[in-house]
Amino acid sequence: MKNEKIIICGGSGSGKDYLLRGLIKKGEKYSPKITTRPIRKGEKNGVDYIYTTNEDFDYLMGENQHLIKCFQKFEIKGDNWYYYITQENFDNNNVFIMTPHELSFLTREERKGCFVIYLDIDEDTRRKRISRRNDNQDSVERRILADKEDFFFFKNYDMKVSDSEFEIDMIYGFAF
Repeated sequence: MKNEKIIICGGSGSGKDYLLRGLIKKGEKYSPKITTRPIRKGEKNGVDYIYTTNEDFDYLMGENQHLIKCFQKFEIKGDNWYYYITQENFDNNNVFIMTPHELSFLTREERKGCFVIYLDIDEDTRRKRISRRNDNQDSVERRILADKEDFFFFKNYDMKVSDSEFEIDMIYGFAF
């Protein structure tokens, strides 16, 4: 295992969690991102995400902003949902899922120590995968449109994967 941090970026349904699970099996160290969004069916607190409240996030942003490495806000059906990674989590782990916005919080020096994998999977495949989740809290169309906006100018990656049937060993072997 290298000292480099691995950052996975990609739109909804691109295979980020699949790649993450494969990297964890290879021995990469991961701790889930923290979120204020409601837990989805089948998710487990502390495994998929660490679930918290908007009040806890507001407290950190107000009094202890230095504890947060990066964050992103989503407004869904009038609610604000935050996703964030603490500085401690960033320092003590080496594999992360991030959005382009979250990636922008890294300093140049930190970015040099990262290998960013961009899962650029076709929209039809992603749409089918998102639909199978049966997530009533967020629409497929909103996610697809948000991803188009988030990734329109995205070039801050080291490896781009466009094959929806990608092999984890191929990615791992290429990157390391």
